[in-house]
Amino acid sequence: MRRSQRIKQLHEILLEKRNASTQYLCTVLDCSESSVRRDIKYLASTNPSVRRVHGGALIVDSRDELEYMFELKLKQNLSFKRRIASATIELVEDGDSVIIDSGTTCLYAGMELHKKRHLRVVALDVRIAQELAKSESIDTIVVGGLIRPGYYAIGGTLAEEMINSFKADKIIMSADAIDLESGITNYSLFEVGVKKRIIGRGGEVIVIADHTKFGKTSFYKVADLREISTIVTNHELDPVYSEQIKELGIRVITC
Repeated sequence: MRRSQRIKQLHEILLEKRNASTQYLCTVLDCSESSVRRDIKYLASTNPSVRRVHGGALIVDSRDELEYMFELKLKQNLSFKRRIASATIELVEDGDSVIIDSGTTCLYAGMELHKKRHLRVVALDVRIAQELAKSESIDTIVVGGLIRPGYYAIGGTLAEEMINSFKADKIIMSADAIDLESGITNYSLFEVGVKKRIIGRGGEVIVIADHTKFGKTSFYKVADLREISTIVTNHELDPVYSEQIKELGIRVITC
């Protein structure tokens, strides 16, 4: 493919996806990372709607919601995610069965699960499954279904039906937005079905999310807050908001 054609296709991908990681673009365009970086740099210099970001590029417009691809989200709010992951692992005991959701915060929690022994973990994300598979102390089960390109989440009817086969001690779930009235909401419809299904498959439902997710709503409803047992977040969350959540009977752990 000629460079002019590749740049045109790259721009079309960004217009469709709104953002894309360098790794994703390399795969789709079948070219090297250095070529993609040069193309992004050129596009950003010639098109004001294109912005270079660490690990990829995005389209700048007036939209309030923009769901970043996995690699772009991986290092956002990194210190918060690591603290949340460390606090989450304290809720998991050796020998537990766990269902773990998709997303970057859940990936960091998955890394922490290596510290526990004799776990049985059902993964809804291929990147997280890959991480869990490094440990001989974890029996990893991967839910089958569709994989969302650029996000690695597993979803669809097949995944939802397979989830019904499991009953876990702990559910570790991510959230795009958390609001007192709207509850847990999600940017994309793709993950909503599996999120709804896993809530009913465990004793303790643990939502892990940094403070930037609170007081916000997104388009797709996942659950009311009263369906959640525990929320783990960082201490930068407004303490007034935290107390309001506790009044609903939900345990809030800040770290």
